[in-house]
Amino acid sequence: MNKQIAIENRGHTYRFFSTLILLIAFSAGKAHSAPRMTPADSILQLLEQTSQPAERIRLYQDLADIHFNTQDEKIYLLKMSQEAQSSKNKDVTIEALSNLIFCETQTFQMDSAYRHLYLVLELADAKTKERYSAYFRMRFFGVLWRQGKRDEAIDKELDFLKHNSADNLYEQVANAYITGCSFYMNKQISEAIPYFETALKLSKQLSRPLDLVRFQSLICWQLIFAYAQTDKNVSAIRITENMIKIIEQYYDKHYKTQRPFYHLDRRLFQYYAFMLANVNYLKPEQENYYKNKITQLKSSLKSPTEKYNYYLALNNYYMSSPSRADSRKALAANDSLIKYAPIVAPTNLPGLYQVSADICEKMKDYQNALYFLKTSHYLQDSLSSADVQAQVNELQVKYDLDKLNNEKNLLKIKNKHIVLICLSIILALSLFISIYLYYRVRQEKRMKIKLHKLKAKAEESEKMKQTFINSMCHEIRTPLNAIVGFSDLIFNPEIDEETRKTFPQEIQKSTTLLTSLINSMLEVANLDISQEKLPCTLVDINAICKEEMRRLTSAPKEQINYLLDIPEEPIIIPSHKAYLSLVIEHLLSNANKFTGKGQICLSCKKEDSPQQVLITVTDTGCGIPKEKRDIVFQRFAKLDTFMPGSGLGLYLCQLITKRLNGKIYVDSEYTTGTRIVVSLPF
Repeated sequence: MNKQIAIENRGHTYRFFSTLILLIAFSAGKAHSAPRMTPADSILQLLEQTSQPAERIRLYQDLADIHFNTQDEKIYLLKMSQEAQSSKNKDVTIEALSNLIFCETQTFQMDSAYRHLYLVLELADAKTKERYSAYFRMRFFGVLWRQGKRDEAIDKELDFLKHNSADNLYEQVANAYITGCSFYMNKQISEAIPYFETALKLSKQLSRPLDLVRFQSLICWQLIFAYAQTDKNVSAIRITENMIKIIEQYYDKHYKTQRPFYHLDRRLFQYYAFMLANVNYLKPEQENYYKNKITQLKSSLKSPTEKYNYYLALNNYYMSSPSRADSRKALAANDSLIKYAPIVAPTNLPGLYQVSADICEKMKDYQNALYFLKTSHYLQDSLSSADVQAQVNELQVKYDLDKLNNEKNLLKIKNKHIVLICLSIILALSLFISIYLYYRVRQEKRMKIKLHKLKAKAEESEKMKQTFINSMCHEIRTPLNAIVGFSDLIFNPEIDEETRKTFPQEIQKSTTLLTSLINSMLEVANLDISQEKLPCTLVDINAICKEEMRRLTSAPKEQINYLLDIPEEPIIIPSHKAYLSLVIEHLLSNANKFTGKGQICLSCKKEDSPQQVLITVTDTGCGIPKEKRDIVFQRFAKLDTFMPGSGLGLYLCQLITKRLNGKIYVDSEYTTGTRIVVSLPF
């Protein structure tokens, strides 16, 4: 990369000296036969003689530098961009267009500036877009503000922020700068300064030298004036000197050998003028330096604006303090300002004549002082009259246009009145018919939806009924078969007496299972009828837990450890003892059924925030899959169809818990089995 840059630099140097040699040779050959040619004429002839794109681009750049701050500069920058684009040199095209945009904003030609900016953003890659988008956002905001288009500037900025969410360093600089400008526009200078300082601090992090110069130039120029208006002139001078140094360093490194016609001092003219306007804060050597810089530039200034600013700087210098005051020179500079003011700033003429009157009065030249004062008042009155007349003319034109438009509209209204009445009648009839059809269609649609829901409900009810019948037939037949079978075997003489003694226990077990099933069905049917809260009395939760654990451990499994974790003091809350006992009984029964070995724990505790009692049944059994933790609380839900049971146990527990104003759920954090939690308020 460094090697490539070195080769390019040698190429630029070679082309620079070759151009000078051609110019010298051409001038020597024509010295005796024609008038002396200007550098611009020589470069134009060189353009006609070369077809190399790189050489033509360089020559167009030289012509733009020669015609700095003129209309011709924009013409040559445009030709330079077209030449670079035709040779597919994207970087040079973008740089030429960006310089062209800068020139157009200087002359407030915003339509052209926006058009060329869109072309830049179309050609640029993502990173380049970030740079140019942020820089020209800042520049356009300031230009629109100086044009008096504050609302347009704010609207464009708000629109950009609404459609852009980028947060890169360039956008951060732009956001800080534009926020500062917004405060500055509203005369809140002190509030604007921190944002300008933030923008300047962020801009120092930019890596590209050209970006550093461009962004800091824009920010510093605004910050300089903000400091000056808040009596921080020393800070303003310090920043101005630093900016001049940055621009000079960039010129020495990048432009001095490659762009021989680059007018550095003319580009720094505004900084020199600012320093001279604050001469009271300069050291003597600084004062002489900037005074000489301004004076040396006089012959190179071409445009009326530059000359106006030149004489304005001298006028400020000669009137700045008593030690260096020179009334005659100040008057001469002011006379020159009056000469260029009609072209550059006509509205400043009354003030300039007022300054001349004050100088003449100071010099005791009262006759001329009176003349300048009369002229100032006359011009001020003329401007005021012109403004008033312009406003009157504008209002008269608006009035005439409004009158014509009003007559035209009245005529249209009169001609279309009958048509409007007819259309209104037709529209009313159409609206009535549409409303009638709409309600008919809507009613029909509602009926279809209602029928569809009823059909789905009937199908679901039929399906649930069939499922219930099948399940109940199976569940009831199993214990009945056992009862009938073992009853027959009791009277079978072929079976020995010892074996027959075990049959009553099996018959009793099946009878208990059948009774429990029927009781569960009756309880579900009873609880499904109403949603009202169950009647409650004060019950001791600890006593219920002890009783249910005792009942479970009356016939324990060998490989299961049964634990009861309850506090010593009783927990007494309003509840329904029978139904709450039934919930705990079902939970313990399920845990015992699905746990082969390990432990089953019944715990109960009271919590203060929120006020509730938590009853948990924890086992180390097969567990419940995550996706089926809500299904187990549905009616007839069975995860294992081969296990005995009706699928009503947990459904019944949920019904009872809801009627007790509580909650029941599977603890998702417990993974070594199943933990079901019952939460009851107290």
